Amino acid sequence: MSGFDPKLLNAYQQTQYVALDGKRTATARIMADPGDIDGLLEKRGAAELVFITAWNPRSIPATQAANEAAHARLIDILEDEDLDYVPAELRPATKEWPVEKGVAIFDLAPFDALQLAEMLGQYAIVWQGQGQPAQLLFTRLALV
Repeated sequence: MSGFDPKLLNAYQQTQYVALDGKRTATARIMADPGDIDGLLEKRGAAELVFITAWNPRSIPATQAANEAAHARLIDILEDEDLDYVPAELRPATKEWPVEKGVAIFDLAPFDALQLAEMLGQYAIVWQGQGQPAQLLFTRLALV
C-alpha cells in the first residue's frame, strides 16, 4: 500500500464503528476486544459483519446532499440484495471528520463487501468475525 496517506490510515484505525441495533449499540475498534460485536452477532445468529459507508468517496469530503444520496444508494443495494443489516455510525476520534452514516451488514463475505465498497468509491471496510478483533480491509482503490 505504498503511497496511502498515513494520516488517513491512522484516522481509520482510531474511528469507532458503531452498529445501531434498536436501543442497543455495539462498537468495534480496529484490533480491540470483540465483546460488543460478539454479543450482537450472537443475537442476530451471524458469524461475521462488515461496516461500510458510502459517505465521502475516496476520503474526499462531500456535501451533505451528496453523502445522503450516496447513502440512499447503498440502502437500495442492500434492500435489492436482501442483505441483513442495521444502521451504523463511523465516529472519528477527532473533529477533523464528521460522524458518517453507514451500515453493519451481517454474514456478507469480505470479498463481496470489498466489491461493494469499491463500487461506492471507498478505500476500506471494517470486518469482524465472532471472537475476533475488527480488521481494516482495503479495496483496490487504496492501492493506486
